[in-house]
Amino acid sequence: MRMTAVIDPAGTLELDLGGEKTTAPYPSVMDARRSVMSTATDLAAETSTATELHIEDPSGSRTILVQTDGAVIEQDTDSDPTESGPAQPVEAIEPSASPVTPKVPAMPEAAVEAAAPVDAPVRIPVPAPVGASVATEVTAPEAVASSAVAPAVVPAVAPAKTVEPLPTRRTAMPSFVDRPDADSPAQVWVRGLLNRFGLKLAASPAELEQRRDEKTVSRHWAGPRTITVLNPKGGAGKTPTVICLSAVFARLGGSGVLAWDNNNSLGSLGWRTFDAGHEATVVDLLEQADYFMTAGARAGDLASYVHHQPSDQYDVLRSDDRSGAKKRHEVTGDEVHRLYSVAAKYYRLILMDSGNTERGDNWEAMIGHSDQVVIPVKSVDDAAEGASRVLSALRAGDEHAQSLADRAVVIVLGCTPSHGPAKLNELAESFRPFAKSVVTVPYDPSLIEGRIRFSSMLPQTRRAWLRAAAQIAEGL
Repeated sequence: MRMTAVIDPAGTLELDLGGEKTTAPYPSVMDARRSVMSTATDLAAETSTATELHIEDPSGSRTILVQTDGAVIEQDTDSDPTESGPAQPVEAIEPSASPVTPKVPAMPEAAVEAAAPVDAPVRIPVPAPVGASVATEVTAPEAVASSAVAPAVVPAVAPAKTVEPLPTRRTAMPSFVDRPDADSPAQVWVRGLLNRFGLKLAASPAELEQRRDEKTVSRHWAGPRTITVLNPKGGAGKTPTVICLSAVFARLGGSGVLAWDNNNSLGSLGWRTFDAGHEATVVDLLEQADYFMTAGARAGDLASYVHHQPSDQYDVLRSDDRSGAKKRHEVTGDEVHRLYSVAAKYYRLILMDSGNTERGDNWEAMIGHSDQVVIPVKSVDDAAEGASRVLSALRAGDEHAQSLADRAVVIVLGCTPSHGPAKLNELAESFRPFAKSVVTVPYDPSLIEGRIRFSSMLPQTRRAWLRAAAQIAEGL
């Protein structure tokens, strides 16, 4: 991205950013310089692309390169890159407030007299009544005697107009604050930056689509909802999917989101998220399940049994991770029902990691509580095979399971840098006939290993997870 800034001795800034031009006054040349540098730094950070900035001010001209991390590199230049003319003021690019009515030249009177026959009555044109489709004419007084030869033209009758009733005190007043998203000016990306300089650029189609997805995800429902992430193949991407979707729903819709590791084997949800200063797991919560269903139980007491994620605003219920001499507790179907009663009482949205034991009682109980299933597929064949098998198993189940299969959302995850959009789209197309929708998420190194924080992902990755969450929310 290239920016050109021209600052005059009075501090007036003329800025050309990507072809969009604006002018803004500042108290001094130094204030204008600071504003330009701030804009270049923000633009480089938001677009993840270095910004080339050419500045002309009373001290001379120079070209610098602003890196995405804020670093500035001075560049030599021998030519003037601002030969495109002075910046266009804001008024020059705003549309006119009122349309201009073109003037129709009048015909000279001599021409009218020459065109009329000598003995013909002279007809004087008059404006047509409101609503008439043709112009009407009346006969001049001196031509009345000729009316037997040339009958008078009867004026057309204007159709009746529907008159809207005037507002009364009982008429509902319009809102002074509500307006459609399409009328709201751009807030992000290059257009949003330019609007900070006084422009009123409309939001781009991409920004409007993002606003629609955010609105869908932020919606609350009447009663709790449960999303289950299924794939019997280990390493298929279930844990990153649960984490990323939990973060999107909690960030946009507020707290009350629980990520639950329903894994009878050693689940990794606890490893990939942050602990809350204790080591409590699903087993510890089971011991207190009856207490949390009493009227005297307090929501704040749950903090000792779940692990809150401070930056992403959701809670994690870990699976039993005991090892060595301690025997790991395998959660039964009845225990899933007890835990679900607690979770549904204190959380508005529950996202469950299914684990890999497809035939366990805890799996069947989990499916019974599910409102929506999500099937992650890493861009490798064995993960795709696991997804295909679990979809087939749901379709062979009862009516509820079949409904879940019909409304399933498949998420295709890029697992290596070499698996680009072509590879992901090819895999996605194979699932589209068998699922409600399919969303692709590009490869992101922050999802491969270690603890996952949503803010650490690339912008395109965060946008893909938002799109996936919106598709899921539509089924809730």
